[in-house]
Amino acid sequence: MAPRPRATGSGFEPYVWAATVDEVAARHGLSPAHVLRFDANVPAFPAPLPVAAEVALAERGEYPEGSYRALRSAAADYAGCSPDEVAIDAGADGLIALVARTYLSPGALAVVERPTYPLYAIASGIEGAEVRAVPRDLDALEEAGREASVVWLCNPGNPSGAMWPAAEIVRLAEALPDTLVAVDEAYFEYGGETVAGANVVAIRTLSKAFGLAGLRVGYAVAPREVAAELSARRSPAPIATTAARIGAAALREPQIEAEVTATIAERERVRAALAAAGFDAPPVHANFVVARTPAARELAANLERRGLVVRGYADSLRITVRSPADDDLVLRALGAEPPPSERRSATVLGAGVRVSLVLDGSGRVTCATGDRELERRAREAGYDLEVVAEPGADVTRALDEAIERARH
Repeated sequence: MAPRPRATGSGFEPYVWAATVDEVAARHGLSPAHVLRFDANVPAFPAPLPVAAEVALAERGEYPEGSYRALRSAAADYAGCSPDEVAIDAGADGLIALVARTYLSPGALAVVERPTYPLYAIASGIEGAEVRAVPRDLDALEEAGREASVVWLCNPGNPSGAMWPAAEIVRLAEALPDTLVAVDEAYFEYGGETVAGANVVAIRTLSKAFGLAGLRVGYAVAPREVAAELSARRSPAPIATTAARIGAAALREPQIEAEVTATIAERERVRAALAAAGFDAPPVHANFVVARTPAARELAANLERRGLVVRGYADSLRITVRSPADDDLVLRALGAEPPPSERRSATVLGAGVRVSLVLDGSGRVTCATGDRELERRAREAGYDLEVVAEPGADVTRALDEAIERARH
């Protein structure tokens, strides 16, 4: 008989992944090229590599340098702290699990907001801790946190997009001297508020503004003794050698200002359109918008049938900002009139092909067909471009049409 697994906290539920593009396409009889994801909160266009691929892969046969000295130093410079105040792991998710592993155990209490990113409760439950969910209110979190080992916060919030001033979170931490306050700052670059440098754990990722979600690079800024405990308990090599090199280079010379500025402007354009169409679209501070409506589940299902995948909750939609033309597809499907955009953009859905294009971009390009020459030309022209196509699809025609539409 196999041994029984260690008990989890009561009410534990594992993470449930969203359906893949192929699954959505098959479900609704669509071409996979015509499925657009507005549910993952990552940029539509990946970041350019900060180092040549050949250089990044040069040490692919070697294990990572165990202390990740270069990555921690780059993260420290970016965050304005000392390298010994930095811990690293595989994305923000790895750091969330590491915090739980270090500070939670069976019988301990973890406090989370409601609603929030589910991994805080999952990571806590895996360690056997009990999880208490309270409304997104700092007074309620403080009251519940008096009995807790860890209080998890997300700032800006997910899925709300709401943001607390950093000073208020610091006040909360000061009121709970025996509790670790862990703040997920995945959307920091879009909101601008940070608790890094305070007596809390600030968790960051290169998945959002940096556009490097596939590399799984994350770092946390914490007091020295906390960072040391986290580093001592992480797995020996959670980030691949290549990913660590690219992540360090990206942090040393950040090239995200144009993307962040464009995303914020687009976020406000989309939010204004939703509000004008009658949705309750509150201010947000992340790379997504929120549309509150009691018909959210039904609207999300209707959008998915069109290949437009958003995150539907009981009373709201969460919609990741993509390119202006991509976003216009969702706005029109929701009965909203898209306002003009300052960026010239077009999305073309042809037979087995999709081209999403921004002429006034920053050279963020990906071509699922593997056409490196097309990627090079678009990057040199400063386009943001995504090309997804089935075998045999006429990519050139779709791209030419997108360029022509965007120019006019």
